[in-house]
Amino acid sequence: MKDKLKELLASHSAEVRQFAGYVAVSGAALCVDFSIYWALLSVAHYAFIAAAGGYVCGVLSHYMMSSRVVFRDRFDKRGVVEEAPTVVKFFAAGASGLVVTAIVVGVLADMMGVHPLIAKICAAGCSFTVVFLSLRFFVFNHAPKNSTPDTAAAAA
Repeated sequence: MKDKLKELLASHSAEVRQFAGYVAVSGAALCVDFSIYWALLSVAHYAFIAAAGGYVCGVLSHYMMSSRVVFRDRFDKRGVVEEAPTVVKFFAAGASGLVVTAIVVGVLADMMGVHPLIAKICAAGCSFTVVFLSLRFFVFNHAPKNSTPDTAAAAA
């Protein structure tokens, strides 16, 4: 079992490094999000406004780091013009997370009196799920080019 795992990791080392980079970038973006949120809490009257500001900064930093570090080879091959539709879809998916974040923090912190940090942690989990589903079904849901609708449905 141990040898098979080593062999699997060796044969997919590029993907493992890419995934590790993505985890690091996601963690860094979450730190940006929470830092901005925490700073804005001191000046924003409502926590949902601070949550929205932090979220937007987090998404922007996530995209910049992902496209320049984790997926740099793909970005460099396609260039800015060919990358534009993906960028638009990426930020549209991010907008769904922004809405969820603002609503969850607004309800929990502003309406129910839950501590703003707890509200933001709950919102981060909800947002992560919504953005993942948005990316999965709307951004990266590519049917094979040479398939008919019947074969694409059978493959899913």
